[in-house]
Amino acid sequence: MELQFVKVSPNENMTLLIESPVPRSQHLAVAKALIAYGSVYAEQAGYIEEPENKAACARLQMMAGEFCGNATLSLGAYLFSKEHPQTGAEKNFLLEVSGADSLIDCHMKKEADGYLGQLSMPMPAKIATETYVLDGVSYELETVYLPGITHIIVPKALWGEKAREKAEQATAAWENQIAEEAFGVLLFDETEMTLEPLVCVKNASLVWERGCGSGTTALGAALATKKQDSLSLGLKQPGGVMQIDAEWKDGCLYSLTLMVHVKIVAAGTAYLESF
Repeated sequence: MELQFVKVSPNENMTLLIESPVPRSQHLAVAKALIAYGSVYAEQAGYIEEPENKAACARLQMMAGEFCGNATLSLGAYLFSKEHPQTGAEKNFLLEVSGADSLIDCHMKKEADGYLGQLSMPMPAKIATETYVLDGVSYELETVYLPGITHIIVPKALWGEKAREKAEQATAAWENQIAEEAFGVLLFDETEMTLEPLVCVKNASLVWERGCGSGTTALGAALATKKQDSLSLGLKQPGGVMQIDAEWKDGCLYSLTLMVHVKIVAAGTAYLESF
């Protein structure tokens, strides 16, 4: 199997956009093979498809049917790049994305070294404190249910120096408790405003992401709801700072806007002999 791809870096959350048509039944297996170290290598993958809604420019179908903010911004940057924009040029794209019930408004601005993407993120279906058990210990952790992906917020100090090891154990222990195919365990330091996102796509991948758009959004939504006020956060992640603006209006969370720097780093043909 030969597949055309584009490799994009939204805040170093390396993302493959697969242009070649692949049956939905093979999406997860093909993407899993492509993101492996021995292939093109990335943290996640999505497929560019024709949209069902004629108002959309394109459809992004993620490898497990989840919603991904960074991959959506990657698609916006790629579509804009085809127009060879000059530095400073701006354009809006309406995109159809897996896991989202409505079209996503993606704003791109050409910069000297890439693109600045701004995305109106889907609102969480629910934010709740849930009980999770690990090694016989119960934890009450804030959980944000976004369309297509669920994020569990863990104060980094909770597990101290073993935080990353514990987070990896937690994904295995808690995955049956999560209905979605994709979920994250977010190690959050509120004092330093740092985020280390561990994202699991069941039966496919477990990745410490360099930057996580939906995780950033989940934290913004949770903190704004806790404070019952609008806020603007720059969350430091391994790949750099990602910004989320949460608007609180008339007693509820009204909007969530994600801003990320995006670079297109490669394009070409991938070869998979096993398909």
